[in-house]
Amino acid sequence: MKILIIGGGIAGPALAACLRKRGMNDVTLVERAPEFHNIGLLMGLMGNGRRILRELNIDEFSEPSKGYKLEWEVVKDKRGGLLKKLPVPSVEDIGTTVVVRRSDMHQSLIQSIKGISLRLGTTVVDIVQHTGGCTIRFNDGTSDEFDLVVGADGIHSFVRERIFGAGYLHYYGWRTWFYWLPASLGLSRNAEAFIGDGKLCAIIPFYDSAVAWLMAHMAPDQPVAPSCKEQLLQLFSDFDPHVRDAIAAAPSNSEIFSDNHAYVDLQDWYRGRVVLIGDAQHAVSPVIGMGASMALEDAHVLAGELACHSGDIEVALSAFSARRNTRLRGFHKVARRMESWMMSGGLIGQIRDRILPFVPASYFSGAMQDFIRAEG
Repeated sequence: MKILIIGGGIAGPALAACLRKRGMNDVTLVERAPEFHNIGLLMGLMGNGRRILRELNIDEFSEPSKGYKLEWEVVKDKRGGLLKKLPVPSVEDIGTTVVVRRSDMHQSLIQSIKGISLRLGTTVVDIVQHTGGCTIRFNDGTSDEFDLVVGADGIHSFVRERIFGAGYLHYYGWRTWFYWLPASLGLSRNAEAFIGDGKLCAIIPFYDSAVAWLMAHMAPDQPVAPSCKEQLLQLFSDFDPHVRDAIAAAPSNSEIFSDNHAYVDLQDWYRGRVVLIGDAQHAVSPVIGMGASMALEDAHVLAGELACHSGDIEVALSAFSARRNTRLRGFHKVARRMESWMMSGGLIGQIRDRILPFVPASYFSGAMQDFIRAEG
């Protein structure tokens, strides 16, 4: 079986590694970037993702080097009043939840697929399906035939739009900012989140530094100010001084990641011999912190079904789709619960602040632990 994977983020290399482990080596991975850079900041890695990494002999994300274990998330109102202290969901028998550098995760996956065909600086310009496979045309003018094409090319997926059409990408109306904070700020051992007026500021520690993550309601077409720091100081002017200090410590614009939050609403996973995985199919907001682990699950399940039904790709894709749709329903249920609580504003936000201290922590952490424990 000749397989093309489009996208070299997390989902694509993870799938290549899972295929390789099952003896499927006729795999080509293409990535538009001319080289892999040290991109991204921190990401959550939960037990369901760590379970898959162990199967790939990648288990280097425990303390005290590449993985930072968070035990609690302290949720406060915008003025710093304690609303809830939530245990970070961890399932000890399959792996605790850790925070990792995205670059470390990516590098480990790339190292695990040495020897497969890797084409950097390459984009797909056309996909033509026919009986038994796909003809792929690349940006360098070459073409090739593949039995299966996998779109792992992220939330703005070319593959999704080419095969399924436009209209599946939607915007929340939230804008986000991420950046590194210095140790001199006086950082907590555990994560802190300040919420209010449909805004969020989370400070996520990682050994001697931390990442500030801020979100605020903002229309996708609303102009972004020339200075991110000035805009953030204005947006969060009535938040706790610790939040304003974190904004004042922000680096220059070039070191602040900022984007409009979007999600993908697509029921189908495949059409013909083209299948989607990762954010290309099911991107949601990062409030739940499970994007990487869900991408690893996609890769693991797809490789397993292809190995189990090696003589019939259609049966394998149908089985994969059924399994992942069942899993995704649970994922969306947990994600929407967290999003609605964390990003509420106005009167609903005020009611949230009044009742949140009385809501059992298990309402949040229990649902997450059950989801993490379940097989994908």
